[in-house]
Amino acid sequence: MDRYYKKGEVVNGYSIIKEIGEGRYGIVYLAINDKNEKCVVKQLKLDMLEVTRENLFYEERILTELNDSKFPKFISKFKDKYCEGYLLEYVEGIVFEDLLVEVGHEFSKKEIYQVADKLLDLVDILHSRNIVHRDIRLPNIIIKENKEFTLIDFGLARYIDENHEKEIDYWYLGDFLLLLYYSSYIETDNEERPWYEELDLNDEEKIFIKRLMGLEKSYTSIEEIRNQLNKIRSIS
Repeated sequence: MDRYYKKGEVVNGYSIIKEIGEGRYGIVYLAINDKNEKCVVKQLKLDMLEVTRENLFYEERILTELNDSKFPKFISKFKDKYCEGYLLEYVEGIVFEDLLVEVGHEFSKKEIYQVADKLLDLVDILHSRNIVHRDIRLPNIIIKENKEFTLIDFGLARYIDENHEKEIDYWYLGDFLLLLYYSSYIETDNEERPWYEELDLNDEEKIFIKRLMGLEKSYTSIEEIRNQLNKIRSIS
C-alpha cells in the first residue's frame, strides 16, 4: 500500500507543501526547499512499479534528453524506505483546464489559431526528437506569465515506433482545439448532434479537425498541419 507524504515531510531536500494530483501511476506534490525554490515531487505507485517499472521511468529519460524550457526540467530521482520517484521543475502559470472551467474564458477563433500554432511548436520539437507525448490535454498545458506554453506530464510519453505513432498526438491536438471551440458554444436545442454540425465551423476548419482526429485522411507531418491552419487563417 502506498504511503502518502504529509505536509512538512522532506524529500531530497524539498519540504512537501501539499498534494496537487493523483493518477493511476503516481501521486504528485508541490514542495519547496530552503532557497524558496519550488518543485514537483512525483511519487510512483508501488503496484505500478512492480508491474511495469521500466515504463515508469520514460519520463526521466525523455525530459533529461529534451532539456528545453518548453518542458519541465528533470531535477533528480529519489528513493527512501517508503517510496521512490523523481523531482521535476515546478512551472508557474495558469493551466488551460482552469482557464476554461474556473475562469470561464471563451476563446475566439483568432485565439484558437494562436493556441494551435503554439501547440504545434511543442509537438514539432517532440516529433523531431522521435518522441510522442500521448497526453496533450487541458490539464497538461500551462500558460506562463510571458504567454509561452509549457507541456507537462510525460508519464505516457514514449519514443516513436510501430506501437507508439505520432498520429496519437494529432488526435489529442484535435480534441484540445475542439474544447476551445466549445468554450463559446451556446446550446440552442436539446437535439444531440456531432460537433461538426453543432459548432460554427467553416468547411476548412471541419477538415482540419477531422483530419487531426483521424475521421478523414490523417496528416503525415506538422508542416502539412500548418499549411491547413494557414489556409483557414487566410479565409477567416
